[in-house]
Amino acid sequence: MIHLLQKTFIFVLSLLLTLPALAKIRLVEWHTANTIAPLVLPVRDGETPEEASERYLKALSQNSELLELFAGRVPEMKTIKFQEIGNNDYDTRIMMIANRAPDYTQNSPRVANFKKYFDKMNQKSFILPVVANLGLTKQESTELNTEITEKFPMLVALGGDDVDPRFYKTQNAYSRNLNTVRDRFEINLIKDYVTSAKGFLLGVCRGSQLSSVALGYKMVQDIPAEVGMSVHHGDDWHDVKLTPTTNGILKSVLPAAESLLVNSYHHQAVIFKEGGPLEIAARSEDGITEATEFKNGRGLLLQFHPELMGNELGFEIVRKAVSAKNRSLPLRCSRTFSY
Repeated sequence: MIHLLQKTFIFVLSLLLTLPALAKIRLVEWHTANTIAPLVLPVRDGETPEEASERYLKALSQNSELLELFAGRVPEMKTIKFQEIGNNDYDTRIMMIANRAPDYTQNSPRVANFKKYFDKMNQKSFILPVVANLGLTKQESTELNTEITEKFPMLVALGGDDVDPRFYKTQNAYSRNLNTVRDRFEINLIKDYVTSAKGFLLGVCRGSQLSSVALGYKMVQDIPAEVGMSVHHGDDWHDVKLTPTTNGILKSVLPAAESLLVNSYHHQAVIFKEGGPLEIAARSEDGITEATEFKNGRGLLLQFHPELMGNELGFEIVRKAVSAKNRSLPLRCSRTFSY
């Protein structure tokens, strides 16, 4: 009997030794004098937040493709403080995914306007640095995505540049300002976040396109060349026709309306297909996909920019997205019981 127990112990021990060690990534608020909201910094096991910030900036300085987003210079980050991300304010956290240099400043209209809207709703804004897994191993990067999923009930994929067509298995015909490293990180994060079905995803313009590509959809690479110019999408306002969906997030903004007047700053569009995880929520007159919603109610993807509309409609669209996030929050002790 003792001999059998010894053999069992040796077997279990050898099995444990072959398993990869846990990465043990934790997330820290990185408050700087530069950014309008705290950055979310992944910190490795045994690493201080100061060391983590230095690791990130050093890795950024050594990546020529990413440096192109910052005009060849590493952004100057004047640290004010680091702060652990706890569990007491989970329900109100919203994280925006940075994808270009202005997101690290006080002067990004989209980030500033989103934060202003979120402040009005008593939500707390955070910013995920561009390619936040710089300097991390593959396993640590996976754990970073898991931690984001566990710590943030809402992600906002912001507008920006075109998505590299390689990610939707198409030759580049009209796409521009491509950055493969950035796209790969954001696509992997969005895939993991959506797969978990724990949080709510709001995608705007590039963010809508990127999220759709992550879910297996393809893109119209240039609307004027491939569809035509009956509707001006480049820099204009136009109507989008609302379509009924399972959860009716966008429709609930103006329940009696058949269309919405929205802004437009894009030359590409998502090619919608039936049978996927998304439903059409709005189209423009020329058939371009203007909005989709997740069938499970955990996402809203918009081709237009509600944060840049500068009117009550834009605010109300964002408010409805936050309300949908709140409806999909997992039950926690703090929300289940009241005293």
